[in-house]
Amino acid sequence: MRADKRVQCRCDCGNDHSLLFKEWGRTQSCGCLRNERSAERLTRHGHKSSPLYASWAQMIQRCTNPDHKQWANYGGRGITVCERWLDFPNFLADMGERPAGLTLDRIDNNRSYEPGNCRWADVSTQNSNRRPHDHKRARDASTGRYVEMEPTDD
Repeated sequence: MRADKRVQCRCDCGNDHSLLFKEWGRTQSCGCLRNERSAERLTRHGHKSSPLYASWAQMIQRCTNPDHKQWANYGGRGITVCERWLDFPNFLADMGERPAGLTLDRIDNNRSYEPGNCRWADVSTQNSNRRPHDHKRARDASTGRYVEMEPTDD
């Protein structure tokens, strides 16, 4: 059994690599290039752990997932996310990076998440942009749950 001759090489990344002589001239790296290309192919936007991505993901969940704790205030009352923004890169292109200290806000709370109706806003701006309080319900002091209020004779 004949052993093929091998050549010791140094890759552009700095790693030493042994390859078959017959592969000389066809091999481009020690394997790092394949890993780099795979990572580029699998990484869609590079924001997976960012506050921007978290804002986008929560927006999608509130409007599409009936099990989300805020569903009743969003998807349950007809608030949707425009088709374009279901793809994160489109949301990023339209809204830009999330500025520090700001969160996603709908300008008109009765309209959906869509270009022209969303902005990055601070807590004060968001607090002044809320729906009117439902005065027909109140919190039960012992349970903290909302209950129907008793009608009053005014």
